[in-house]
Amino acid sequence: MPLALALMVSCTSTQKTARSTTAKNTADSVDFVRSRQNAMLFSDGLREKIVGQPDRAIARFEQAIKVYPTDHASMFELSELYVRKGRLDDALLMARQAVELNPANEWYLLRLAQITKMGARYDEMLETWQKLIRLKPQRPEYYSELAQAYVALGRLPEALSTLDSLEQITGLSEELSMQKFNLHLLNNDATSAIAQVEKLAAAFPFEMRYQAMLAELYMKNGDTAKALRQYELMRETDPADPNVVMSLAEFYKDLGEEDKAFDLLLEAFANPALDVETKVQVMVLWFQGATFSEEIDQKSERIANTLLATHPDSPRGHQLLGDIFLRRSDYEKAREQFVLAATMEPNNYPVWETLLFTDIQLGDYDMLGKHATEALTYFPEQPLLYLFDGYAKYQSARYEAALKAFETGRRLVVNNDRLLGEFFSSIGDTQHKLNNHEASDAAYEKALAINPANATVLNNYAYYLALRRHKLDKAKEMSARSLEFQPENPSFLDTYAWVLYKLEQYDQALEYILKALKASDKPNPTLIEHYGDILYKLGRKDEAWKQWKEAKAAGEGSKLLERKAKEGKLYE
Repeated sequence: MPLALALMVSCTSTQKTARSTTAKNTADSVDFVRSRQNAMLFSDGLREKIVGQPDRAIARFEQAIKVYPTDHASMFELSELYVRKGRLDDALLMARQAVELNPANEWYLLRLAQITKMGARYDEMLETWQKLIRLKPQRPEYYSELAQAYVALGRLPEALSTLDSLEQITGLSEELSMQKFNLHLLNNDATSAIAQVEKLAAAFPFEMRYQAMLAELYMKNGDTAKALRQYELMRETDPADPNVVMSLAEFYKDLGEEDKAFDLLLEAFANPALDVETKVQVMVLWFQGATFSEEIDQKSERIANTLLATHPDSPRGHQLLGDIFLRRSDYEKAREQFVLAATMEPNNYPVWETLLFTDIQLGDYDMLGKHATEALTYFPEQPLLYLFDGYAKYQSARYEAALKAFETGRRLVVNNDRLLGEFFSSIGDTQHKLNNHEASDAAYEKALAINPANATVLNNYAYYLALRRHKLDKAKEMSARSLEFQPENPSFLDTYAWVLYKLEQYDQALEYILKALKASDKPNPTLIEHYGDILYKLGRKDEAWKQWKEAKAAGEGSKLLERKAKEGKLYE
């Protein structure tokens, strides 16, 4: 080759090599710059995310992807931020792209599985969990999620197969067995469902819960023979367990063998290992829905006596026995039990309330006052206790003290119009006794504003107006209204007769006082005295004198009754 040509070729070759090297260096330089810029944007995005600026973080990650389109780390971060913003479709797109670019990344797959679950894309979710299991076959939680995906798609056999695989990894467990149990039931396969519990019971023979569950399943499936064998096996395994005895009691109760069932229940209740509160709850459920009868009453008393013998330091037996006597209207015995219960557990408000009720039923206002005062030391915020306290003071003619109790209690009433009405009614009665008639009328008006149909308030208000000869037309209207609610109430009939008497409508007054006397179950001195007054106004003076004498013999009437009975003359 000629030297010139050789030099020319050599020179041309050198130029091509130089250009190629320059182009490569330029490309490497550009890629380096893009990579560096992407890294800075990604870092900025993470910082904005950490400081709670999601919008700025999104902008940085999106810029990072524009600079470097295969930046799967930014896609992963964006998928989370889009979910937070409710952009589920965008989040799903980012998660898919991240997985496509890096299919072996466990975290990317997990994010995709979570987002597909949110979007109810169960086919894709299932596929993703399958990939995760292939990637990490020893992760038990992935099998659980895959099983859920199968269930969501209605593919129950495959869900069960997945749980079987999980059981090979984790071993037998209650949680897993119950999942399979429920899936078998969902698949209408009761036999396989029971088999799951049988496995549990066989694996853990001293775990009575599994044994009891199995017995109940046999029972529900109509196999009473297997159920009975199971209960007997439980009793042989742990004869001291009261829960086993109670389960057997329930078994016989379901079979209709009430006597045998109740004897077993008492046996369980006689075991101190079972706490008293559980026994009370069981007793409530045992009689739930049953119509009250003498048999139930007697069984309740046997339970109460068993509780007293087994748990002498607990008030529950006394409380239960008190309720039984209360139901029998044996208020004296009921009170004895409630006093014992309150002494043992003074911070039990319902016991005090029931005790005070028995005091009222017995008409023992001295004890009512004593018990109300004691209860208020424990429950000074309970308005009803002040009402009871006020009743006691009112009955002993301590009207100022009664008024104070009623006024204190009414201020504590919250969202209970009925109770508030009772307070205003009592305040009205008490203000009348104190001759504060305007205050009395105002209290009655407030009570009627709360409940215009309060028959007792209508009656009392009308009667006191009649005594004062004040607003007699209003009194007549209210008294007549009270009789619409209680037409056979002798006190209400007497009030209406007395209002008519004050209106000088004596013939009508006589009609209603006779009704009152007929409705009264025993001689009432006030009613008889009023009868005499009405007869006197009708000119039947000898008959009137006779009634006044009978009224005096019947008990305490008005302050003028003695003079009427002695002299045979009407005094008003």
